[in-house]
Amino acid sequence: MKRSRYATPIFIIGTYDEEGKPNAINAILREMSCSDPQHISISIKETTSTHKNILYKEAFTVNIPSQIYIDKIDDLKIECGKHEDKFTASGLTPVKSELVDAPYVKEFPLALECKLVNATEMGLCTSFTGEILDAKWIESSC
Repeated sequence: MKRSRYATPIFIIGTYDEEGKPNAINAILREMSCSDPQHISISIKETTSTHKNILYKEAFTVNIPSQIYIDKIDDLKIECGKHEDKFTASGLTPVKSELVDAPYVKEFPLALECKLVNATEMGLCTSFTGEILDAKWIESSC
């Protein structure tokens, strides 16, 4: 049986590195951790640039793409953020958040701006929990 490549929602996590270079990575949402105040949890491998960036900046964005960006999302998982500017390679546009030190994706319809509140190591990954400070509905992406 062939599995659909769209069965699990994919989210793009936006971060900045120590020099302010934007980075993005595909991730699967772990859970909405709390509703008041709203928190979201993601799991990121320790070996990624995103892992280091979240710990350094204590911030990240969760970007939710529309169906038309599936190919661009694939570009984000192929390249390594240490060696390649993923935003330039994918043709996506990073936008500086006004609330957290992380970029969101201009072309995607929804971005959650998150302040890191907890990091828990879980084997090869770390579970990052962020307080959602704002949800941006981006009209130009539709």
